[in-house]
Amino acid sequence: MIRIAEKDNDRKVVEIVKLFLRAAVFYRKLFADYQGGNLRFDDVQALVDDKGQSLLFNLKKDCQVLFRNNDHSTEQEMLFDLAMGSIFHEAMIIRENCYQLEVYLPKVSELKKKAIKTSHEKRFLKEENLILARARKRLSEGLKETNNLIINTLEQLKDLLTGYGKNGLLIRFLLEEEGLVEEVLGKGSLNGILSSMYKRGRLEGLIVAAKSYHKSGYNDKAKEMASKALTMNSDDSMLFLYLFYSGMKEYYDGNLSAAIEDLRQAKELAKGLPEDKENFEKIESIESKILQLQHEGY
Repeated sequence: MIRIAEKDNDRKVVEIVKLFLRAAVFYRKLFADYQGGNLRFDDVQALVDDKGQSLLFNLKKDCQVLFRNNDHSTEQEMLFDLAMGSIFHEAMIIRENCYQLEVYLPKVSELKKKAIKTSHEKRFLKEENLILARARKRLSEGLKETNNLIINTLEQLKDLLTGYGKNGLLIRFLLEEEGLVEEVLGKGSLNGILSSMYKRGRLEGLIVAAKSYHKSGYNDKAKEMASKALTMNSDDSMLFLYLFYSGMKEYYDGNLSAAIEDLRQAKELAKGLPEDKENFEKIESIESKILQLQHEGY
């Protein structure tokens, strides 16, 4: 049960990181649209709403569930949750003021063109003009404040990620979405994050990802990660992982001859790697199954 809960939490962390990176990209476009005079309420609503249909709503909710309602949350997790709450509420202010300007400003402008006969109508339009002027000012201030909050929280994100070196699902996501990570955090940022997590930086990140893929049954992806790690370090432990995952992939693909060739090479390497005793035993088990299948004519 504990392992299931930990894996579920690992998935939630991945979802939070993914949502925040996507929200940061989306917000940059919104901010650019505003600066170009093209901000639309429908786009703002895709970023933030109060009905659970937007990026920031789901991000805020996930952070509350995982970080706020958890006695074991770290200081970095609690700070990140607070930052997400602040960003959400600032964005809701943007949403309200954008709605006022997009919906009411055109109507007021049309009414002003018509002949106004009563003092009551004049007072009403005057008040509406004041309300819209305040909305325009609040929109500008809210957009700038939210932009600053997101920039600062992206720095918090780097600190937050440092504590998740054992989360193989997260490392897989970061490596798979390196383009997104570097679009948001800057060129070379992923290597910096991995160096803050591990002594061997990216190399160790690739190993963690490979092992996670293997545990999930994705031996093709495990082999791919091990292959990339092998280009950075070609010692016996790395070559073992590559041959082991390659053999497992071939086995499940039904390529028994290729599988047993890779696994036997891995087995020889494993004899000098005591830390790989568990995989050594797994190889012997798979090797026995392959020989049985070959004996039966497969």
